[in-house]
Amino acid sequence: MHSDEAGNLLRIYQQYFMVSNAAQFILKELHDKHVDLRRMYKHAVIQINDTHPTMVIPELIRILTEDKAMSMDDAISVVSKTCAYTNHTIMAEALEKWSADIIKEVVPRIYEIILQINEAFIGELYKKGMFKNDIDPMKIVAGDLIHMARLAIYCSTYVNGVAEIHTEILKKDALKEWYKLYPKKFQNKTNGIT
Repeated sequence: MHSDEAGNLLRIYQQYFMVSNAAQFILKELHDKHVDLRRMYKHAVIQINDTHPTMVIPELIRILTEDKAMSMDDAISVVSKTCAYTNHTIMAEALEKWSADIIKEVVPRIYEIILQINEAFIGELYKKGMFKNDIDPMKIVAGDLIHMARLAIYCSTYVNGVAEIHTEILKKDALKEWYKLYPKKFQNKTNGIT
């Protein structure tokens, strides 16, 4: 195995281990407090600080659908109201992307859920009257790559930069297509939660 491939596999294992533990801890705490998980966003906010913890989104959806008998649509809706995303870079090449094959190898169920999220997103765009040429550059799963920032934006209630000027750059340049699509999501909050 090539060292880059081994390093990427290790990073996926580490990211998944950390977000899975966090997701399970949050859900257990909410369960212990008798919170209706369909309204968990009223009791918890999960701040996705850069793209590295983005796998918390499909992991929460996995737990809600498999262990809590929630429908996929309901789980996506609840998780999207619970998560918020802080973008740390305006450079597209620095936004985390993973090979679909690596995700499929390390966390096959998470890969399947990401595909389902991608299909829900595409369906939403078609309902908004968008066409294939507009949708293709925004897909969460595009070719052999999974775009973690796109996943975080779609499944978050708020999106922000690390400072007000950064949020404005995201809106006007780096993520302008997303801002046009979801203008209410883009709000400046220094490092997410004030």
